[in-house]
Amino acid sequence: MWIRTYKRLFFILSIILSLSSCDSGYRFEKGEWVWVSYDEAVGRRVTNVDSADIETFKVLNEKNYAIDKNSVFLESEKINHADPRTFEVLRNGYSKDKNRVYLDYEIVLFANPNTFQILDFPYSKDKNDVYCGTIPLKLSKKEINEFTVTNTDSLLADTKSTVVLSYFIESNPDYAWVDTLDIKSVIIGEWATGETKSRKFKGFREINYNK
Repeated sequence: MWIRTYKRLFFILSIILSLSSCDSGYRFEKGEWVWVSYDEAVGRRVTNVDSADIETFKVLNEKNYAIDKNSVFLESEKINHADPRTFEVLRNGYSKDKNRVYLDYEIVLFANPNTFQILDFPYSKDKNDVYCGTIPLKLSKKEINEFTVTNTDSLLADTKSTVVLSYFIESNPDYAWVDTLDIKSVIIGEWATGETKSRKFKGFREINYNK
């Protein structure tokens, strides 16, 4: 009986160890830091962490973020411009430092880190504007205070799209000014909705439901 019980415990322990070993995360392998992830199609995937400083590299409490003396990393990639000395992870993919606010790898354009507030995704706001993903809506001070998230399409409202900058500008030529900024892509929530007392938005675009 005890042999059977021992075998059963050993089997359960083996499963637990096997599952835990498949967790994505940072590893120090062959003298360098890597990000390890698992894909059903290809199995274990190892990606070198971009230019990480080995001696000062530190994994944060939010395990998909790390810092070294020079940079902040999300998984294997740097978050451009992020300051490792003042970097702070927020929630829902947002983070900030003393100078900027970030969503995933990209800057929330012109967001003020001292007054930044996360609303229902993909909207956020600060003292200067409301943002859909990383894009500002260009609202007045009054409209910022009035803005509420409605998210009328609840099935898709929390989805986000990361769009390569050149394609975004091609599709939205009135945002050509974004090309002057040091970013690679923009993040938007196309299906989310919000409104002020006089204006309605779907994603980052103003719409008129009465037309």
